[in-house]
Amino acid sequence: MITLQNVQFDYQPGKTLLQNINLHIKKGECVCITGPSGSGKTTLGRIINGLIPHFYDGHVTGSVAINGQTTQALPIWEWSKKIGSVFQDPKSQFFTSIVQDELVFELENYGIERSIIQQRLEEVIDQANLQPIRYQNVMSLSSGQKQKVAIAATQLIEPPIFVMDEPSANLDLPATQMLQDELVSLKRQGKTIVVIEHRLYYLMDIVDRIIYMENGQITKVFTPTELRSMSYHHIQQLGLRLPSLQAGEMNTWSLPEPKPKIRIDNLSVRHSRSKSFVLKNVNLTLNTHEVTALIGKNGAGKTTLARTLIGLTKEKSGKIFVDNRVLNRKQQMNHIWFVMQDTVYQLFTDSVWNEVILHQQDSEEEASRLLNKLDLWHLKNHHPATLSGGEKQRLVLAIGLMQKASIFILDEPTSGLDGKNLQRVIDMIHQLSRRSCSVLVITHDHELVSGACQRVLKLEDGSITMDVATNELNFQEIVHLMEKS
Repeated sequence: MITLQNVQFDYQPGKTLLQNINLHIKKGECVCITGPSGSGKTTLGRIINGLIPHFYDGHVTGSVAINGQTTQALPIWEWSKKIGSVFQDPKSQFFTSIVQDELVFELENYGIERSIIQQRLEEVIDQANLQPIRYQNVMSLSSGQKQKVAIAATQLIEPPIFVMDEPSANLDLPATQMLQDELVSLKRQGKTIVVIEHRLYYLMDIVDRIIYMENGQITKVFTPTELRSMSYHHIQQLGLRLPSLQAGEMNTWSLPEPKPKIRIDNLSVRHSRSKSFVLKNVNLTLNTHEVTALIGKNGAGKTTLARTLIGLTKEKSGKIFVDNRVLNRKQQMNHIWFVMQDTVYQLFTDSVWNEVILHQQDSEEEASRLLNKLDLWHLKNHHPATLSGGEKQRLVLAIGLMQKASIFILDEPTSGLDGKNLQRVIDMIHQLSRRSCSVLVITHDHELVSGACQRVLKLEDGSITMDVATNELNFQEIVHLMEKS
């Protein structure tokens, strides 16, 4: 179904990104492409789904064929009938404003009969459990909800091939289970599936092969059985995530005595033109030397809480104290550094180096140290827009460290990260907690919670419904807790 022979690609002359790619995927096969961030996985996905060379500029050599036809043989709109694509950033593939309209957009463009469109729409909405958000604006959805809509939209046209780039990156554990069920259903239908992914556990009972990439090449091929039999040390060496939910590392950090840093009293938030409250009478204290995980379902209000704390969203009622002082919204922004989930909104200059020294021109030594620590030094002259999703996450974290903020809020800081860079982020969070910072981590990542956090808060229906210390839990209990959220 998919054949790549001696494929080589570069976005710019002299900077080869993919080299000597030979890959054959049979009809009905499910393949996972994994490997370190920046190894060329997303670029390989773009070659398979035809975005290269039809949309992205660059130079391709070798042969690329889908079901016997080369990617140059048909225009890109014809390829979309053959391949359903789900991008790492789902909003980049949206064309309409309402969920229902987005789902049927492609079928309408192909002139499919109205009754068939309606039938397929109802089937997919039911399968993906999208009825509660059916008439919502797509830009008002959480990142996880946007991902679910993007996946559902690819299914209406019923293509024979699906290419998904990090489909679980922004999903909580229950939503990931739904994704797993959907992939099982697609495979039973005989669909050919390519999943580019760092989170491997949910794919182990679905995929036939795991393609491992590094430095733009396919260097290893595993079966799920072979990967499961590997030692924890070997998996770490490969820079992979754990292939199971059964066992993982718990942090054993010894930290100074925590002290109150930020206090939230009776905080309520309601979006403009909405009658219902997103946050209702939230009371919370966050401490120095403490890393707190904020968990909850997609759309529970976690990001709204973060935006309110840093002054981007105005509270309807309640007060926010930092070091026992009520701050105005400008002061909140100066004290609190927010690493957004969509990091593109926080990058402004023409190189990685200029980003980290933008407001700290006299701290080049510290900038060098941070870029080396976060494995970004080799990219210091690259434009931020050319970085992978994981590399952008680490860059924005480095910028916050340069600002010397005392409170850090990290919104899904490990989405799109491989195992090695997950550990790098955990190490950096540890350093933050040791230097008297308070760290709030909004996450669906059980490995991050177990490896970095001392405390877990659950946000449900706009209120904090649980507050528990991680030293009272084991790894399995943390997974179970997050499966319920």
